[in-house]
Amino acid sequence: MSRQSKGPRLYLRKGRVDSRSGKRLPDRWFIRDGSVQISTGCGPESLRDAERQLATYIASKWDRPSGESDPSKVLIADALALYARERGSKLKATPATMAGFVAHLLAWWGERTLADVRRTSCQAYVAHRTAQPIVHGNTGRTVSAQTARRELEVLSAAIGFWDSEHHLTRRPAVILPEKPESNRDALSRSDAAALLLAAMGWRLADGKWAPIPGAAKSNRKHMRRFILIGLYTGSRSGVIKRLRWTESLDDPWVDLASGVIYRRGRNETESRTKRRPIVKMPRRLLAHMRRWYAQDQKRGIDTVLNFGGEPVSAVRTGFTGCVKDAGLSGPTPHWLRHTCCTWLMERGVDIWEAAGYAGMSPTTLQQHYGHHRPDHQSAARKALG
Repeated sequence: MSRQSKGPRLYLRKGRVDSRSGKRLPDRWFIRDGSVQISTGCGPESLRDAERQLATYIASKWDRPSGESDPSKVLIADALALYARERGSKLKATPATMAGFVAHLLAWWGERTLADVRRTSCQAYVAHRTAQPIVHGNTGRTVSAQTARRELEVLSAAIGFWDSEHHLTRRPAVILPEKPESNRDALSRSDAAALLLAAMGWRLADGKWAPIPGAAKSNRKHMRRFILIGLYTGSRSGVIKRLRWTESLDDPWVDLASGVIYRRGRNETESRTKRRPIVKMPRRLLAHMRRWYAQDQKRGIDTVLNFGGEPVSAVRTGFTGCVKDAGLSGPTPHWLRHTCCTWLMERGVDIWEAAGYAGMSPTTLQQHYGHHRPDHQSAARKALG
């Protein structure tokens, strides 16, 4: 049985010695597509630029829209290419994330037509993806059903976009796996303090705190920043990881002069479902930010979350380590957002103000966190004595 293609993807080619000049070549990101290898010209520090080139390559590879209205004659690859090219830059997903979604979809659906989209094929795709290991992080975990669901949502959107242009005679329905209800778990004040202590290089063992041997304190510097920004602002992980110290067109950034965080770049559009309004930093966080900026300015670093001077693209492994050393079980990075919203409600902050601060609709905030308000069901309780 032939091996299934992994589709276009990026890999970091380590520097080699040029046989002609004898000079060592620098590390470079390459696009690998089967036997084809294309240099992006980007070094390890320019991953985002390399990912944009990958997205462009994928779109150009399948840039053959046929204009057909018959689902059996329209390649799924063509629909994805049209969607990625004309809608990709306007979506809430980053170019790198969208490129990853499209690449995984192409690897399985690329040579199929829209007529092949049905309940059984969607279920087969989910089974295929959930059997694959997560490439980044070497965690040993496999792709989740929710990741497969997000990819199928992109496929559904691409089909709808094609239909709006070419008016399909029959629009196939993409069947998604069920979406689990979020438990909206939050940290208590003592849990948050323990998590920060672990991020500072301490470990709870046998009921006592002790310093972790080695360089844990310096290695977790970025985790201290991530945790504090998440707790104080309720910003999503993707926003915190991309924060810059200087004004940016494509990334969130910090304005220390006015004490605010712009949770999206100047050129980024606002998402209807995942809002990213500016947030005024609390006094304590602003003090931390100014201290961190002074440290990074001396080293010429522009990203708020950095490790060894390089931007941090993933925090889950580091966060899991902090959770373990804090003696906790279950918290994920998204718990920081839940915690911020819960604390706002517990302090009785106005719904509209709290929703704007956290970047969500008042309805969502009330629905998922309203029960934490001191006056929750107060009228009912008073009526019943």
